[in-house]
Amino acid sequence: MNRRIILIGPAAAGKDFLKRKFEGRGFRLDVSYTTRPKRAEEIEGKDYYYYSEEDFQKKIDAGGFYEWVKHGDYRYGTGQWEWDYMDIFIMETDGIKHIKEEDRKSCFVILLDPPEHERIKRMRLERRWDYEKIQKRLATDKAKFQDFKDYDMIITDPYF
Repeated sequence: MNRRIILIGPAAAGKDFLKRKFEGRGFRLDVSYTTRPKRAEEIEGKDYYYYSEEDFQKKIDAGGFYEWVKHGDYRYGTGQWEWDYMDIFIMETDGIKHIKEEDRKSCFVILLDPPEHERIKRMRLERRWDYEKIQKRLATDKAKFQDFKDYDMIITDPYF
């Protein structure tokens, strides 16, 4: 049975940071698929596989995803091959809902939830988001995580 660690949290919570820490310890990292545009600092095949809407739909139709979700204007998904062979995943709250019951038993879900002011600082400094974009994302995340309880551990320390 494959064991998996799933990282989940709002924007700028530190999911990528923690994922890199696991990578440094030899864990195999999932690379998710998305239809969103690549950010300047991101690398194809390391941060995401960037697909057009058409190619993403073809992968859905071919049964190539274990789970996929629409978040905002874009789609994100975990490939079936990645689900079968990787150790560390980053998922959305809606993605967690798609995990099959028998698979959930072998998953350890870590919710990263640092203080909002730390997330805002990261959004401003690291992502260079403007006030309006930050406020929109904070509202979206608040709604998304308000009743989310399907995790095994929560980390609130912003300096892990």
